[in-house]
Order: sequence, then C-alpha cells, then structure tokens
Amino acid sequence: MNKSELNPSTANTGSYPLKLLHKFSLAFLISNFIAVLLLLGLVIWSLTSGFNAFVDSSDQQYFTRVKQSLTQVYQQHQSWQPLTENRELWRDVFKPDSGSAETKEAPGSENRASRRPPPRHERGDWNDRAPPREKRRDRNNRPPREERGNSNNRPPPRNNNDDVLKTERRISFYDANKVPFVGRQDIDENEWIEAITFNGETVGYLALVPAHAQENSPASIFLKQQYQMFALIALAVIFLAVVMALGLSRHLVAPIKSLIAATNRLRSGAYDTRVPLLTRDELGQLSENVNDLARTLEKNQSNRYQWMSDTSHELRTPLTVIKSQLIAIQDGIFQADEKKIALFIDEIEKLNRLVDDLYQLSSSDIGGLTYKKTEQQPLVLLSQVVENYRGKFEHCNLSISHNLDAPNAGAFKAIVDKDRIQQLFSNLLENCCRYTHPGGKINIISYNTGQTLEIQIQDSAPGVAVEKQARLFERFYRVEASRSRKYGGSGLGLALCKQIIEAHQGTITAMSSPLGGLCIKLTLPLSKY
Repeated sequence: MNKSELNPSTANTGSYPLKLLHKFSLAFLISNFIAVLLLLGLVIWSLTSGFNAFVDSSDQQYFTRVKQSLTQVYQQHQSWQPLTENRELWRDVFKPDSGSAETKEAPGSENRASRRPPPRHERGDWNDRAPPREKRRDRNNRPPREERGNSNNRPPPRNNNDDVLKTERRISFYDANKVPFVGRQDIDENEWIEAITFNGETVGYLALVPAHAQENSPASIFLKQQYQMFALIALAVIFLAVVMALGLSRHLVAPIKSLIAATNRLRSGAYDTRVPLLTRDELGQLSENVNDLARTLEKNQSNRYQWMSDTSHELRTPLTVIKSQLIAIQDGIFQADEKKIALFIDEIEKLNRLVDDLYQLSSSDIGGLTYKKTEQQPLVLLSQVVENYRGKFEHCNLSISHNLDAPNAGAFKAIVDKDRIQQLFSNLLENCCRYTHPGGKINIISYNTGQTLEIQIQDSAPGVAVEKQARLFERFYRVEASRSRKYGGSGLGLALCKQIIEAHQGTITAMSSPLGGLCIKLTLPLSKY
C-alpha cells in the first residue's frame, strides 16, 4: 500500500487546487448567470403570452365585427353580389377602422363603379380582395373593369396605416360552397373558421390566421426584435456580472490573504505580526482574533524566556552559596561545623522547595496535576490550616483574627480537592508569615454571596503598590522593596495558588488591605445541593 492510499489528502497532488478567489468568482458568475437566464425566460414568456393574448383579442374583435357586418349585408341583400360589386361597401366591411356596413349605399345606386372593389393591379400584393369576376359588360354596356383602366371618377385604393398587424392579409371569406372570395384558397389552412348563417342556413364562411401562427407577420417580427434586444441586454448584464464578480471576489479574498500571510509568519515564530483590520464583519473579527493570538504567543514567548532566566537565576543562587562554602572549607578557610552544615541544609531546602514548586507548576501547565474533587467544607478546611499555623504566627509575633468559627461555617459546601485547597490556604498563610512585619495583624473574613463563597486574607504592612498587585501572580515576580528574596520565597507560591483556584472554577485577586498591607480575595463556587 502506497502513501497516497493512506493519506487521501495527498492522493490527488497532481490536480490544480482551485483557489478561493476562483471559487467566489465562479459562485457569483453561476448564480448571476442562472438568475439572468431565469429572468430572461420569465420576461420572454410574459411578453410572448401577453402580446399574443393582446393580438388574439384584437383579432377576435376584428373577426367578430367583420362577421357581424357580413351578416348584416346578407340580411339586407340576401346575396354576396352587392358586396363584391361595391368597393366602398367591401372596404368598410373588411377594414379594421370600418363602422357598421348597414349605413352604406345599397347596390344599384348611381356611381356604382366607384363603389366596386379595386382591380388586382391596383391592390399590389394583396390577395385579400374579392376575386376577379367573369369578363362581361355591365348593364350600361361598358367593357369589363380589367379593360377600362382606372376611371377618373373612381378613387384610388386607400392605404390603412392603422392596420399594423396586417389583419386584412390574414382574413379569408368564402361562400357557402367554401369557394374563396378573398384570402386563402383552402379553408383548412386557417385556424379560426366560423360559418355565416341566415335563416338557419350557412351562406358563407369567415376564417382567420392568428398573427402568431403566421411567419414573418408584423407580430412575429416585433417579438423577434424584442427577443434580440433582451438577448443583448442579458449579455450586457452577464458581462457586468463577470466584472463585478471578479472585483467583489478580490475584495473578499484580500483580508483572507492577509490572514494567510500573518499565520505563516506566526508559524515561523514572528509573534510580533499583526493583521490590518480591513473590515468590520466576520473576517474583521477573525483578524482581531488572530491579532489576539499573536499577542498571546508573543507574551507567552516573553514569559517563557523570562521564566527560564528566572529559574536559572533562582537555582544558581543557592548552588553558588553551597559551592562557595564548600570551596572555603576545602581551602581550610572555614571549618565544617554544625553552623555550616545547617547553612547547607537550609540552601538545599530552598532548592528542594523551588524544584517542587516548578514541578507542580509544570504539571499544572501540561494537565498532569491531578485533582480528586469531593464535596467539602472550605471554611472548615481553612480553620484547620489556621490552627496548624497558629504556632508559627506566635513565633513571628503576629496576631490573627477570623470568623471561621461561626455556627453556619460548616453549612457552606463546595466541590474541591481537599489537599489542593489546603495547599492553597497554606501558601497564602505562609506568605503572611514571611512578609508581614513583626507585631502585625492577620484578619480572615468569609462571605456567602449566594452562589459563591468569598474569602479575604488581610495582613498589615508592608503593602504593595496598586500597579504591581496584578503581577504578584506571575512566576518569579517579587516586589523587591518589601518582599525580597531574603524571606526565603521562590516567587512561585502565588502563581501556584492561581493555578489551583482556577482549576476549581474560582478566582483570586490582590488588593490593598484595610490593615495597611495586602489583601488576597478568593471566590469559590458553592455546591448547588
């Protein structure tokens, strides 16, 4: 089995990875393209259906009016001959702007020639006029119309510019035997066919080809022009979408590239790296989080260097004392008496405490410091530690007061590790013994806030400046003016106290004491049951 089978992420290393910029651009383009196509389709469908409905409605009105006019003509004359011989009547019946045909002159009146349908050579390409009648002389013994030319008393055909849909070219008129007077030769070529009846008998047929069913009709040409215009608009919108997608994608990817560059520098150890805040959205929040991470890493690196320096210094001091004393004894300067041996033991004890504190802190950092939590009475545990330190307080000439012996002290319970909590209390009382001036006072006060137990351990002078109180919980930090190394502290006690209290979901803070020294305030969550 090769490595690519074990690691699927490296199986396709030959494929080109799609960058986020390209993904954003494709996402915008695809979404815009789909939106444009849907909008174009809906617009075309709406235009086509609406326009065809409008044209069909117009055709239906015209078709109905012509049929009514033809019916009136036949009811008046019981024949189609007057219609075919009276041009004015024919024009008024079939023109879209005509009124009712019943007001026109009846056939047989004077100037009949001026009322006949125009000859074919005057109609241009129209095929919708009455067909040519058989060559014969009329009752006035005049030659047929084809031989008479255009008489001066006959008006020329009138162009109807209002018929933009060319309705007259799409209508057909047939007699009862379906012989066309005008229009298509075959009646079945039409879509709309209605019979004209008189006294229950069919005397003719009127037919029409809808505008949308006829190729190259004005309606079809209009729709094609609109389709072409919509297509050009859609192409322009897609082009603008491409430009905007590229610009917007670059704008969105710019802060991400800054984050990538910053994280690469952080990975290489440049913890002073900061990401410029380009936006105030989620990416801006992510940039701020990366900056916070960089500051934390920078601070941890500085603390690690400082901790290593302080640790080596703390170890070097007792070792230097022991080494110098041993060299002096070896050279015969000092005698290895009980006083020197006691000095060695004291320095070794300092080393032992320092190593033990370092071990506990490092164990807490890596999660190796175990806690066996059970329900305990914190005030009772503190009272036991106070009793254990009472002799040391008397030795240091310190007086102590507290309210731990109150009747309800045992009612406050918390889930804690008994040994670690007692270690916490011991470290705090040890600091009071070390740093409080002889003749000073120590006061312990406890409060029940409902959900938490608050304990304050106050001592008298010397105090700590307010700006330095927050740093007391840093490793190896000392206030040299009052709490120097000569008191035997390693500078790790309060740091270890902070680790212990935070492991119990509590807090520890330092503040000025009303007795003139330092006050350490602890809070512990109480049990709910």
